[in-house]
Amino acid sequence: MDIEYIIKNADPNVIIFLMTTLVAFISWLIKGLIEKPITESKNTFNRYIEKRIEILTEVKVRLNLIAYFPNGEDSLSFKNQLQEIILKDGKSVYLGKETFDSVLKISIDPHTNEKLLLNTIKNIDNDLYLQITKVQDEIRFYRRFSNYNPLKRFIGFTLLTMQYIFSLLLIVAIILLLILTLIDANNYLRVGIFIIAVFGIYFINKWLKR
Repeated sequence: MDIEYIIKNADPNVIIFLMTTLVAFISWLIKGLIEKPITESKNTFNRYIEKRIEILTEVKVRLNLIAYFPNGEDSLSFKNQLQEIILKDGKSVYLGKETFDSVLKISIDPHTNEKLLLNTIKNIDNDLYLQITKVQDEIRFYRRFSNYNPLKRFIGFTLLTMQYIFSLLLIVAIILLLILTLIDANNYLRVGIFIIAVFGIYFINKWLKR
């Protein structure tokens, strides 16, 4: 049977219903394929960063106490506490190799290496600063775009949507401009544009990982 004949003689309401159902199914499928992995990744990230901040803070407190009491029984006690923290329940995976190695050396050495101790505290401070900055960014984002007041919530979501639309239009415009430039450009200019695009993607990727 001719498909074109079926479409022409089909009930318009049935066609509208089928098209609406198809669009809804495709939207649901795309949302599931994109949103679910992102949500799961975000939940994993939140659990990881929360645990990492907690463990880094515990380690930093013991290191500071060792810095105040570099020798004697108190120092040995704090070093034993360090060993319990980093060697128990797989907590070492949250520290990173360099930090773990430094903390382990400090915890098992009867004579405190003050230079290594101070450098380790400094590195942990820098690490904690980066982690806490990420959390503060999330908090600022939530405060700005979420509110119990329906009007403020609507305005917040509207602003967020406009930002996404503007970003999308800007990216599309840049891509179209590059394509049109490549079409009319000579080979040398094409190579230059290609190299710039590669470096641009590389630096954008580095920026997104921060």
